[in-house]
Amino acid sequence: MRKLLDNLSQEIQDFYNHVEEIPLIPSVTVQEIREYLNINYSFCQPQLLEGVCLDVQNMLRRWNLHNNHPHYLGLYVPGTLLPSVIADALVALYNPQLGVWAHAPAACEIERYTLQFLMKKFGMDPESGSANFTTGGTEANLSAVLIALTKSFPDIGENGIRSLKKQPVFYVSEEAHHSFIKIGQITGLGYYAVRNVKTDDEFKMDIKELKRLVKRDKSDGFAPFMVVGTAGTTSAGVIDPLLKISEFCKDNNLWFHADAAYGGAAIMSDRLKHVLVGIEKADSITCDAHKWFSVSMGAGMFFCRHKKHVAETFQAGAAYLPESVIDTIDAYNTTIQCSRRFIGLKLFMTLAELGEKGYSGFIEKQSHLGEYLRIKLQASDFEIVNHTPLPIVCFTHANMNRGELTITAVLKNLYDRKNFWISETKLKKSIPVLRACITSFRTTQDDIDELVQELSVVVADMAALGVSVK
Repeated sequence: MRKLLDNLSQEIQDFYNHVEEIPLIPSVTVQEIREYLNINYSFCQPQLLEGVCLDVQNMLRRWNLHNNHPHYLGLYVPGTLLPSVIADALVALYNPQLGVWAHAPAACEIERYTLQFLMKKFGMDPESGSANFTTGGTEANLSAVLIALTKSFPDIGENGIRSLKKQPVFYVSEEAHHSFIKIGQITGLGYYAVRNVKTDDEFKMDIKELKRLVKRDKSDGFAPFMVVGTAGTTSAGVIDPLLKISEFCKDNNLWFHADAAYGGAAIMSDRLKHVLVGIEKADSITCDAHKWFSVSMGAGMFFCRHKKHVAETFQAGAAYLPESVIDTIDAYNTTIQCSRRFIGLKLFMTLAELGEKGYSGFIEKQSHLGEYLRIKLQASDFEIVNHTPLPIVCFTHANMNRGELTITAVLKNLYDRKNFWISETKLKKSIPVLRACITSFRTTQDDIDELVQELSVVVADMAALGVSVK
């Protein structure tokens, strides 16, 4: 065991301190990995754990896209801070089960303490509200829809959707996360019940369109029950007009959910938290710690202002579980899961090490780098397509054909150089753009300078080879 742990400790230190020296983009085929596993792991005979550990480390280093790398500017998968790595190891070792408080008192109270700290940041009262860690944003968003349904249709838990006289519908922006489409299916509401509200020229939910759709649905016999405002859309990092959405929901007795899976971390910054104005009025909030809080996956969070509605949605007795302890909460009665991993330790330990000011500076640095990237791109004849205070930049080139083929070709040429990884997306489902997101605390201004220089070279090389860039 000592030899194994010494090796693991060395691997963590070496990877954490020198990840920028590891190739960012792997050179491997599907067949190569499958053949390697077939040859080396038949599972017919036992193998020494030491050798297996070394081999797995080697596979993970060679055959992964390394989102811990400072040149990874792709999706919301940040470089993980060291406390979260240590926390995950401790959780695996002790393996507490947080479904019932009596089974894991220390773990349950650590999560409760951490979540209450953030509830106050979001403008919620921990005494009258409820919060829990989730596997990710999809589970948190699903929780919101289920609670909003139960609040609006109290009999749905017993009698199901088919007992309702009207079809429930809810509203998201056309730039909202795809999880809501899945949620439509999971809840039995169906895809059609998820109304996509068109966005304005800045890719924000169009309030006039929202009002029109709700009015039309009521007239057509549907039952609107919820509106989702996104604080940091997946493609463009745009923040919907949360305050206006909250006012509309209040006037129309609709549940207001804020999906702040990415942008919610801005609440930690005195300089940035104003961009979330209106979120303090939300009935429920999604925020992922494994995004801008930079802890390891998965670590979502769900916050709700109404403890009563949470209990009404998830209450389910079980004779084989111990009785509740006074003044505590059994998560199996307030969440989707029963068997619950100790997800919150990684955020607790990171908050403890960094403190509020440390986290604030960490988030503000990345926000500054996003602004710096916009300036550098514009100075190099790239066009910025989105406008957001969050460090997500969607762009094209002044001479670039806006068709999907050209965007794909630019990325292929960039990936072939194996130095940077950014992504592509479509805004309003039809506008193809390149997308760079500052996700790593390791990324610096020098890295941004290098990225813009490399993008400029790629576009120039394509032009020189006669690739259509007009």
